[in-house]
Amino acid sequence: MIKFPSLGKAKEPEKMESLGKGFVPVDKVKQLSSKGFAEPEIIDVLRKEGFSSTEIDRALTQALKLGLSGEDEQTGLPTLKDLQAQSTQYDDFSLPYEPQQTQAQDFNQQIMAQPQQFQQEYYPTENYGTEELVESIVQERMMELDEKLGEFREKYANLDRKISDLHNRLVILGKGKNEKDQMIVNKLDSLQDNLADMGAKISSLEKTFRDALPALIESVRSLTELVQRFKKE
Repeated sequence: MIKFPSLGKAKEPEKMESLGKGFVPVDKVKQLSSKGFAEPEIIDVLRKEGFSSTEIDRALTQALKLGLSGEDEQTGLPTLKDLQAQSTQYDDFSLPYEPQQTQAQDFNQQIMAQPQQFQQEYYPTENYGTEELVESIVQERMMELDEKLGEFREKYANLDRKISDLHNRLVILGKGKNEKDQMIVNKLDSLQDNLADMGAKISSLEKTFRDALPALIESVRSLTELVQRFKKE
């Protein structure tokens, strides 16, 4: 129930409000509610139209009860007559049972026959002997082994080629180094020969100078004595 605040202590407004219009505006409440008005808005409209608080409260209560009963009627359970009518309609439109069962059995037989046929076509295990199976497995393993050996031979050949190239490079570098060392040695030998020649020439000049020195000294003495003699005269 809706409680309304007191409008004051004046007695005359209470007598006027209690009179109202003399009937409960249930239809008006339902009309406003269907238009989307909220409960406070409905109360305000009814008050402006002159309805009393008691009339408004009863109208809201009756409208709520009528709304709930209407929903129950709309969403109620089907009656026995409705169920009998529905079962009669289903019996009229139902197909015979035996043809459906026959069709289902035929369809299941077809499904069971297809895997067997597929197995016979693609997996002839009966005609495939054990010896042939072993031979095929051995051949596959031998082919895999040959492939791996071929790869190993190719890698070994590449490695041997690289080692040979490295050896040739080292030989070339060694020859170049030996040639350079030999050129230096040859230059030193030639320089040593030149020094030996110069020593021999110096030795020969020294010997010649030694041999000529006494005669030169004697010549100088003779000239000195000759000069002294001319001075005395």
